[in-house]
Amino acid sequence: MAAVGFRRISVSQDAAPAGRFPPVIGGALRRSGALALLASAAIALVAPPTPASAQAVLPLDEVRAGMTGEGRTVFSGDRIETFGVEILGVLRNPFPGRSIVLARLSGGPLEHTGVMQGMSGSPVYVEGRLVGAVAYAFPFSRDPICGITPFEEMRRFTEAPVGNAADTGGGRGFAPVLRFSPDGIPALDRPLPGGNGAAAFPGAGAPAPLLSPVAVSGLDPAVAGVIAPVFRQLGMEIAPGGVSAGGVSASGGAAGGSGPQDGESAGEPPAPVPGSPIGAALVGGDLVMMASGTVTHVDEATGEVFAFGHPFTGLGTLAVPMQEARVEATVASLANSFKLTSAGRPLGVWRQDRATGVRGELGARAPLVPLEISVSGSRGARRDYRLELVDHDLLTPLMAFSGLMSVLSQEERLSGPQTTRLEARLGVAGGRTLALEDVFASGASGSLQQAAALVAAPIALLLGNPLERIPVRRVEVEVSATETARTAALTRAWIESARVRPGETVTLRVATRDYRGEERVKELPVPIPASAAGERLELLVGDARTAAAADRAEGAGSAPRRVEQIFRVISRHRRQSRLYVRLAGTGRTAAVVGGEYLPSLPPSVRSVLSRDSSGGFTRSLSSSVFWEGHLDFDAAVSGTRRLEIEVEAR
Repeated sequence: MAAVGFRRISVSQDAAPAGRFPPVIGGALRRSGALALLASAAIALVAPPTPASAQAVLPLDEVRAGMTGEGRTVFSGDRIETFGVEILGVLRNPFPGRSIVLARLSGGPLEHTGVMQGMSGSPVYVEGRLVGAVAYAFPFSRDPICGITPFEEMRRFTEAPVGNAADTGGGRGFAPVLRFSPDGIPALDRPLPGGNGAAAFPGAGAPAPLLSPVAVSGLDPAVAGVIAPVFRQLGMEIAPGGVSAGGVSASGGAAGGSGPQDGESAGEPPAPVPGSPIGAALVGGDLVMMASGTVTHVDEATGEVFAFGHPFTGLGTLAVPMQEARVEATVASLANSFKLTSAGRPLGVWRQDRATGVRGELGARAPLVPLEISVSGSRGARRDYRLELVDHDLLTPLMAFSGLMSVLSQEERLSGPQTTRLEARLGVAGGRTLALEDVFASGASGSLQQAAALVAAPIALLLGNPLERIPVRRVEVEVSATETARTAALTRAWIESARVRPGETVTLRVATRDYRGEERVKELPVPIPASAAGERLELLVGDARTAAAADRAEGAGSAPRRVEQIFRVISRHRRQSRLYVRLAGTGRTAAVVGGEYLPSLPPSVRSVLSRDSSGGFTRSLSSSVFWEGHLDFDAAVSGTRRLEIEVEAR
């Protein structure tokens, strides 16, 4: 795919860091030492120097109230502008081992907007030396007063050893995991320790880290309302956004982009500079989701980039694509003013996401998870989408859910009766493919949410389970939809006689009434075990939720002990297009041992297991399942019936 054209960042005359040349000229100077002196003199004539030695850092111990300086950021387009800074003081140790420099900002639109989301990371210079990054604001403040994270702390706190870039850290089983309600609503199963969050302190009078605006192209407001709470927990705020000159791929490709602009080479994007907007790409391809902030510092010797000044998500070691960004506009708000941004080409990889900011590497590439979606819509058209998801235990399932919801919301309506049929294939490490399918019918947006959750929930389990990370290599989804709520309700269930003989097979008949009011009867043979002579059995006929509740009651919801059990949990997904039939007896006991269900245990075996000190014995159960079957429907079916069966004695 052709690279997307993106204009090179331009710096206003009073904002260009001294000693730094535009990349094209700088490269020429390095290649031709004979021309270096002449080129330096020419540049000095057209670009007067700004704060001397932008690479120098002002130690926190030298920061005093009353000092004045300037900051750099982009308010619109790609032109870096300066704004005034007056140091008000230093908050020492508001967090363990950290400080915040308080400052009043002025210039540009700041008197009108206040401190904006998207300014996170904007560098502040005093006496020509770097103090740190704009990172905090005071909620509902009437003045543009901010908190600055000292650059000393940005560098020190992000010098963490590189571990598993996809892992959320904190040890498996302890990091937050994305969960989904029965209605398909995502939520973190526990608070994110050390994350950005909505505020550093409770109360409006304390400094709060600026949320990172997430520019999203093609997102319906109703979908944004579903995913926004989880994004906010991670320190991000959903905002409208776009792409620059065509669809941008986080891996470097572009859909239908224009050619290079302003003489820029299509092969190599320009290096970011302090004050330029920059992004963290969460989704690329036909849908773009990019959190944006501002570059604080670029280490030309190592190719490292520092930005944000506060956690992006606080997830520690990661590998998130670093993306070009362009500010399209600034939006003033009484609650949170913010920048509207568009995504450009990839620049590198964010490696560290810590309490004082993010740190990344230019020129590197992050691993991505391809998500291919094919939608056959209710209007008869078929469209294919190709997305690229960030590879991370917590972020990948959230982005898969968000991407699917976004695509489905554009292809189908969000309200009114409809039926969504979904088939998915998850390719995992080792060449294994896990298949999922179901039918969802609803008169509201719930069917789309449940369909997206069917794909995202297994991804969350594969990546975030307490045993080991099972890498997801690819995700393929096929969806078909109709504007009719194809539903069926269970009305009756019966067998010819409630008294049966051991070892015989009885016929279960089930009657359902569909969305047209028509009744249908289906039959299913049910084997009666010979060993159940003289016992009373229960025949449970129920929908997916009933079957899932029965699974939990018999211990199927216990934490898996082996990877194979994780695969089994995924393949055991209870479909809404099925009625499940379960034959169980209360005269027998069962147990869950090492995550495995063992039915009809003799008393001697149960006694041995109960004395096992290895921790493999989970618990005993008061009933035992003899047999299980199901009936398939071409609609989402609901309802539950229970039948009592008496087995004759021999």
